Amino acid sequence: TDVNGTGETDDASGKAMRHDPLTDLRYLHDLWLYKSQNPTDNRFESEITRYTPIVKYEFKDSHNERGWLYDEFVDLYNLSHDSFYKDTASSLAAGFAKSFDPQVGTIYKPNSSGHEQGSYRVDTALEAGCALVQAGTLFNNPQWTQEGLSTIKFIYDHAYISQYHIFPDQMDNVLNQDGSVNNQEQFFQGVSHSNGGSYAVKGGQTQMGNISQIITSLLDAYQVTHTQDFLNKATDLLDGLSLPNNSLGLWDTSNNGYYFALVYSGNTPTQPGTLSVVRSKKEAGRQAIMLQAFHQANKLTNDKYKDMENRMLDVALNRIYVSSLHGSLYLVNPDWTAQKFHNGTLNNMVTTEAMGAELESLFSLKK
Repeated sequence: TDVNGTGETDDASGKAMRHDPLTDLRYLHDLWLYKSQNPTDNRFESEITRYTPIVKYEFKDSHNERGWLYDEFVDLYNLSHDSFYKDTASSLAAGFAKSFDPQVGTIYKPNSSGHEQGSYRVDTALEAGCALVQAGTLFNNPQWTQEGLSTIKFIYDHAYISQYHIFPDQMDNVLNQDGSVNNQEQFFQGVSHSNGGSYAVKGGQTQMGNISQIITSLLDAYQVTHTQDFLNKATDLLDGLSLPNNSLGLWDTSNNGYYFALVYSGNTPTQPGTLSVVRSKKEAGRQAIMLQAFHQANKLTNDKYKDMENRMLDVALNRIYVSSLHGSLYLVNPDWTAQKFHNGTLNNMVTTEAMGAELESLFSLKK
């Protein structure tokens, strides 16, 4: 990544060039998916050869907190049969287990600055719980399974908004002042510092990119364990994002695709207040993961979401992908036109994160 939100390149602003190893991983995963589905086409062999040592260097003995990475590495192992990827999946699961607090019964950040009572990103923690459940089965580790189940239950008990059948992005005050578990957690409010800058973090919202990855993690957990509760949880989330109900109002019935987020007027999952839809923008790339989610769910529900899968395929091919740029944008206007940077220049920059997410979703249709 070398462009900041102002429209200036990192180089021009005097900051160090940024690099995201997660996009390297997704790219390598996409290369292997292409190879597996097109075995006689060798045009990308050199890219696999080039990026394999890069990814191995970046993720050796990895303990990244993102639960969805576990699924990436397991699938890379299944595609390549390279034991490094299976070992890395195990290393990630061990890291999730180390972050699990048995006294509380979940994964969370216990002492982040200004949030000493503990906080967590709902998607990150829930996906880690799903990963532990899967890893417990794959690596024959019952303790990982139990810790994963405990984490998932805790998050549903404390963060799930039953009024709207959805999750907020981030929670705060996991513990009371006396150290006991707080049964009335609040939506997170804080500031994040990144690359020399800072921005407000509002946990009382639901971004489409986050919820889509939660759904696929639940579906993955179901496919490994065959525990019906995981499928029920996934379809519960999908139902509010599907036509004809569209109960959350996130689907754009005029231009198709999903708006950026929901925002809650209240402060807690039990008292979320009214919800409003952020209709001023859309996150193009990560909403493509909904195509994967609907397709995956259709295989398990006798095509319950076939209409939504077809709609998301149309969005992926004709909206998210920009043929003139040979790629996908990060943020777009509601009508899918490019937004502008803060300096007024057109933000028609394709991103490897957006392209990687879309490619994975398209490849998932043949799995």
